[in-house]
Amino acid sequence: MMELLKKIILEFHTRNLDYVSPRDIPFPILDGKATVITGMRRTGKSSFCYQKIRELVASGVGRDRILFLNFEDDRILGLSMKDCQAILDAYYSLFPENRAKECYFFFDEIQNLPGWEHFVRRLIDTTNIHVIVTGSSSKMLTREIGSAMRGRSSSREVLPFSFTEYLKYHHVLESIPEHLSDDDEARLRNGMERYFRLGGFSETYKYPDSAVRTEILQQYSDVVVLRDVAERNGIANLTALRLLLRALYGQAARKFSVTGFWKVLSQGMGVKCAKNDLFDFMDFLEESCLIYRTGLLSLSEKARLVNPKKVYFVDVGLVRAMAEDPDADRGWLLENLVYLHLRRMGFSLDYVNTSDGKEIDFHAYNRITKEKQLVQVAWSISDPATRERETIPLSKAGRELGIERKLVVTWDEKAHLDDCVEAVPVWKYLAMSSHNTGK
Repeated sequence: MMELLKKIILEFHTRNLDYVSPRDIPFPILDGKATVITGMRRTGKSSFCYQKIRELVASGVGRDRILFLNFEDDRILGLSMKDCQAILDAYYSLFPENRAKECYFFFDEIQNLPGWEHFVRRLIDTTNIHVIVTGSSSKMLTREIGSAMRGRSSSREVLPFSFTEYLKYHHVLESIPEHLSDDDEARLRNGMERYFRLGGFSETYKYPDSAVRTEILQQYSDVVVLRDVAERNGIANLTALRLLLRALYGQAARKFSVTGFWKVLSQGMGVKCAKNDLFDFMDFLEESCLIYRTGLLSLSEKARLVNPKKVYFVDVGLVRAMAEDPDADRGWLLENLVYLHLRRMGFSLDYVNTSDGKEIDFHAYNRITKEKQLVQVAWSISDPATRERETIPLSKAGRELGIERKLVVTWDEKAHLDDCVEAVPVWKYLAMSSHNTGK
């Protein structure tokens, strides 16, 4: 094992680090804490690490002081806790002078190493090594961090490219000016048209053929289902799992009743599956970072449990690739896009029911900045009845919750509405949030 690990370590040190499009995500490396990076497969976690490695080297850190180990390398699949010391021994046997130096160990897809958190904790406690780990199972990492790391970690989530990252990748706008010219707005509108179709998985940008892009995204979904959900959790009933996922793709950004689907599955389709298994499948899909769920904002835990959750996907391009009619539900896709933006901005998200039963898409709360927003999403508010339907609940919820910032995000309309409600086009909202768009 030692010789194999030495070979893998040296391979990394002799390999050229290709340039990767930089991400707009903070990358903390804090003394005494592991950096934990989570996200679905193919969202760019490894590239994010390469970006940091390039920055470290550019700042003067010797390449020999950096280790990168991918735990999905077939040569070390099955590595166990008893082999972990061999990683340290192999590295220091190659670079003994680094024992007294500050080093950086990157462990990619570490969830494949059972008990990894104990090894990482030992490195943090007993060596001068900064540890960065990535994983494609958010809840598994969270559980392990909570049980063994006990506050000794700092986490970051990597989602597919944001709108601004897409613009930079395609050199549409390298940075977003605080004040937009007419030409800037035209570029943003055109960029949003394409981003809304393609989504944020950057690998697909290389292929002009839409059929090829669709096939790649469908493969992403299949890999998540087979490896990160079924294989990892020992699921034998793949038929029920696939039917559940197909139903979710057809209801992106909408409330989803597991009990209701179970009745359709068992009574209408004749597919046997325990209802509790379906609840587990939903948890596993969320753990794989493929879907996210929001619940009702309520102080009552019972109310949160009995009200159905809304389901969002990691990428609108992925939903389009899996949908039978990609353009049938553009309003729901727009809501999914806004959800992902708010999540990237660090907001915790719920939906709201006003006292008279009207729904608000998002109650957004940032635990760090304490900022709160109420956000509705509507494709268009040009019809007066639609404008009233979106505005009145926002105003009421704002008064009931004491929240001043109230927005309606549209496809391409902006307006000052009643009771300080602002309508803002999605291309501006996603591009200009750092400049307090809507205020």
